[in-house]
Amino acid sequence: MKITTKTKSKLIYDDLKHRILSGEIKADTRLIIHQLALSYDSSDIPVREALKELAAEDLVEMSPHKGSRVKRLSIKEMQDMLEIRKTLEPLAARLAAEHATPELIASLETLHQQLIKLAEEKNYSEYSTLNRQFHELIIEASDNSYLKKILSELLANERRTKTIFDLFPEVVVISIQEHQEFIQLLKERKGNELAELMWRHKTRSYDKLQSYFAQMMTSSDD
Repeated sequence: MKITTKTKSKLIYDDLKHRILSGEIKADTRLIIHQLALSYDSSDIPVREALKELAAEDLVEMSPHKGSRVKRLSIKEMQDMLEIRKTLEPLAARLAAEHATPELIASLETLHQQLIKLAEEKNYSEYSTLNRQFHELIIEASDNSYLKKILSELLANERRTKTIFDLFPEVVVISIQEHQEFIQLLKERKGNELAELMWRHKTRSYDKLQSYFAQMMTSSDD
C-alpha cells in the first residue's frame, strides 16, 4: 500500500497524540518540525499537518515566531474537566447498571484485586493507571456513544496531570472500599444508588483537588 502524505500525517498525529496524553512528551516540550520529520522518516509537510490537528484539539500550541510546543493545562482547564466528570460519570454509572454483563463484572473484579495489591505496595502511579481503567470500563458499559466520547477525552487528558492519588495517597483506602461497592451495585443493577455513590466518589476527589488548585493559584500570586 502506498503511504500518502495524508496517511503519513495521520500516523504521526496518532503517535504524537498518544505520547502527549500518556505523559511521555511533557508539557512545554518544543516540537521542532524538522527533527520530528527525521524521527518519523518523513518530510516536513505531514508533520506540520499533524501538529495542526493536535493544535485544533488544544494539545499543542503553534506560534509563527516561537514554533510549536506541547500545551500545559491551565488550572482553570483542570477545574473545568473535574466539574464535567463529577456531573457526567454518575450518569454513565447509572446507565452501566442497566447494561452490566457478567463479563463486565468479572473484568472489574480482576482490576479490583490488582488495585488492592498496588495499594498495599503503595504504588500510586500504577494505581492511578488501573483506577482509570476501572472507571473506563464502567463508562464503556453505559452504551451511550456521546457520553463515552466526552468522558474518554477527559480521562485521557487526566494522564497529563498529577492525579488525586499522587497528591493525596490517603484517599486510596476509601477508593478501594467504594470500588467494591460499585461492583456490588452493578451486580444488583441498582442504577440510582450507583449514580449517587459515583457522585460522592467524584465530589470527594474534586473538593480535594480544588483546594490544591486554590493553593497553587495563591502561590503563583505571591
